[in-house]
Amino acid sequence: MSVCVTKEECAAQHAAVLAKLESIESRLFVDNGHTSMQTRLARHEMVIRALLWVVSVVVGTVIAGAVSACAVLVKVLAKV
Repeated sequence: MSVCVTKEECAAQHAAVLAKLESIESRLFVDNGHTSMQTRLARHEMVIRALLWVVSVVVGTVIAGAVSACAVLVKVLAKV
């Protein structure tokens, strides 16, 4: 079965595909009055990195405090 496509039909299909691609691009990459997906992902990544930094500082402080407490405890017990 042979299907004949005219230049007009081809141009119309081409225009429809380009319009759909532009729609996808505007939603993914362009801040056109709404926050784009890329911007949202970047913001989430920044929040995750900040939380990771805070958690690592807190854990490091807790570990340093525990080591200091153990050192003081060893000195106190050594004098007894």
